[in-house]
Amino acid sequence: MPNTLLRDARRGLASPHRPGQHMSRSELADAVNNALAQLNPGRDITAQYVDFRWVGKLERGDHRWPSAERRAALRQVLNVVRDVQLGLYSPRRSSDAVVPHPSPPAISPVSGSHVDAELISGRSDAVEVWLRELDRITGQSNPCVTPQLAVRVRQHLEVLDWLQRNGARPHLAGVDARWSEFMSWIADNAGEPGGGSWLDRSHRRSTEADDQILSAYTLMRQSQRALDDGDVRTAITLSRRSLMHGPVPSRTRVLCLARMAEALAASGDDDTNSVITDARRGLGRAVDDAADEFAKHCDLRYVTAVDARCRHLLGDSMSAVAIFEELLNGEQPTALLDAGMWHAHLGECYLFNDPERAAAHGMSALRLARQTGSYRVIRATQPLAIALRRHSGLPPVRVFVDTHHRAVTGR
Repeated sequence: MPNTLLRDARRGLASPHRPGQHMSRSELADAVNNALAQLNPGRDITAQYVDFRWVGKLERGDHRWPSAERRAALRQVLNVVRDVQLGLYSPRRSSDAVVPHPSPPAISPVSGSHVDAELISGRSDAVEVWLRELDRITGQSNPCVTPQLAVRVRQHLEVLDWLQRNGARPHLAGVDARWSEFMSWIADNAGEPGGGSWLDRSHRRSTEADDQILSAYTLMRQSQRALDDGDVRTAITLSRRSLMHGPVPSRTRVLCLARMAEALAASGDDDTNSVITDARRGLGRAVDDAADEFAKHCDLRYVTAVDARCRHLLGDSMSAVAIFEELLNGEQPTALLDAGMWHAHLGECYLFNDPERAAAHGMSALRLARQTGSYRVIRATQPLAIALRRHSGLPPVRVFVDTHHRAVTGR
């Protein structure tokens, strides 16, 4: 029988070389060899060294009782006390044999959080504990994205990975979907690779959980990422798919309409205006709904900013300028990330008529990007920085172009 205990213990450890992935067989073999050298100082231990093939034999159950030295190294690397915890036992001592498919241990090898422990414990309210932790962390992350935040959320996702091995605990799919979506947002704003992969995972998990609201939301986010990448056709396709899910609360549907409007505007389609009108009507029908948690930031100002962006994309920069300036100069507080994006888009509106003012709004966007740790805002200023290079003789423009260069290259 396969040794699922050893396999799950390996997969429960993070890869030392590949962020966001579990330890491979080769990496476990390397760690075992290092442990062999540490545990046997002064001895020639090379005959005991192992490779990925040896790990594979153990996990397939071809071999259950390696040498004492190798077992000691495995116990140290996988952080257990007894061989039996790794499914290792002597064939001559049947009392040590373990059931091939045991229950998970009380705590995950990668868990360092009381929240993880509560979820793993199987308490009836464990899912609620996990979601409350997500609410707490998302509240703390506003408005700044930090490396520490990414590490913490990735650790939680490793625990969820471990819990769902081989189709176990299907009721956790919805929890995983929410954490994965948040991780994709962190990756996009931190400028890390993998934002798209995390979002794909979120969409798969929401589909498994039959969560229509989150499925629509993740498709909307995928449409937004496609727009950021300049892939207008994919953005239109994904936004249309997001609108096919239902029923969904009003604000979530308005967000999907907003992405559809922006994608259509980027293609030069005048149907954008009717989509914006539908979004405003939907917002008028919106009520406070706990199920609309993902779209609570979608208010009239948000839709108005999308309208301004669409107007600029369709060639009406003058009215876009008036809208963006009113939003940015208004008395209502604005989320810093949103303000950074609005400054970047407003700078594009001034690009051809007033390059110095365009550079000034670009600088405002970069300051907010630095304040919030958002690489997505920096990325939004890139078309502006490229187009303004021909005006580098103007001092404000040169300052902006140089600052953008340093922000992108990290120098």
